Amino acid sequence: MQGELPVKLVDKPWGRTDLPPPFTAPDGRQIGEIWFEPPAALPELLVKYIFTSDKLSVQVHPSDAQTLAKGLGKQGKEECWFVLAAEPHGKLGIGFREPISHEVMRAASLDGSIEEMLVWHDVKPGDFFYIPANTVHAIG
Repeated sequence: MQGELPVKLVDKPWGRTDLPPPFTAPDGRQIGEIWFEPPAALPELLVKYIFTSDKLSVQVHPSDAQTLAKGLGKQGKEECWFVLAAEPHGKLGIGFREPISHEVMRAASLDGSIEEMLVWHDVKPGDFFYIPANTVHAIG
């Protein structure tokens, strides 16, 4: 595989107007993500840059086995994050500090206290994180 992959600029309300080189945000747009079109040999691979000016939502993604069991096809998601740049005090929340019940997780997600239950990691350029399916995570 050689050559450049086509990219897609994705506007997000938490995006940035000041992107690092070699990227530029078109006037009036807040770019939150830049997606690279996957090569034909790896159609399931999504590579993207994330640019944020704010904290992002707490998320969790199912596994392929879970989506297949529900008849949704292979739609699970695992993530790997490689930090290229980070603002001072930048953090990633990955997993819960301790086991919690579904009821506690639901209540905490509704009242916003779920952020306090995450394990927060200070980040710096060069850090790498693997986020398995079913792992609660957030960008702070």
